[in-house]
Amino acid sequence: MNCSLLCSWRFGTLNYDVFQWINNLADHYDWIDDIMEFGAQGIVWVMIVLLAVVWFTGRERNQRLVFFACVSTALALLVAGWAISPVIAHPRPFMEHNVHQLIPHAADPSFPSDHATFAFSLAFTVWFANKRLGRLLIVLAVITGVSRIYVGVHYPADILGGAAVAFVSSLLVRKLTPWIEPAWAISLKLYRKLTSHVPFLSGRS
Repeated sequence: MNCSLLCSWRFGTLNYDVFQWINNLADHYDWIDDIMEFGAQGIVWVMIVLLAVVWFTGRERNQRLVFFACVSTALALLVAGWAISPVIAHPRPFMEHNVHQLIPHAADPSFPSDHATFAFSLAFTVWFANKRLGRLLIVLAVITGVSRIYVGVHYPADILGGAAVAFVSSLLVRKLTPWIEPAWAISLKLYRKLTSHVPFLSGRS
C-alpha cells in the first residue's frame, strides 16, 4: 500500500471513529437529543437573527459588516455546492452505516456540510472585523458542526471541509474588498432609497 492510499485509509478510519464516538452519545437522553437537534438545525437561524439585529442598528459600519458576511457566505456555498460536493460525492453516514439518525435528511452528498459552510462563513467574516461578535459566532458555528455529527447526518470531515471552504472564502472576500466596495455602495444606496419612508429600517430618526 503506497503512502497516499495508507494516509487516505487512516484518515477515513479516523473520520468514522470520531463520528461513531460522537453519534453513539445519541439516543440515550431525550432532552440532550432535543438540544442537539436544535443545534443541528436551529442555531444557523439564531446567527441570522443576530446579524439582522446588527444590520438594523442602522450604523453603516455594521451594515457593511453584514453585507460582506453575506457575500462571503454566498461565495462559499456556491463553491461547496456546485464545485466540490458533486465531484467528491461522498455519501452521508446513514447511507453507509447503521447510525443514530435523529433528524430526516435527503440522501445527497455530505461533503462539505452546507450548514457548516454557512455558519463558519458568517463567523469568520465577522471575526475579521469584529473579534468579540466573531468569537460568539464561531462558537455557534462549532456547536452547529458538532450537532450535525451527533444527529447522524455528517462526518467530522464534512464539518472541517465546510469550515475550510468558509475560511478561504472569508479571506478571499477580505482581500478583494476594494473590488467589492462598489457593490456595497450601490446596495446601501438602493436599500436606503427603498426604506426611506420607514425610519426603523433606514436607521434614520
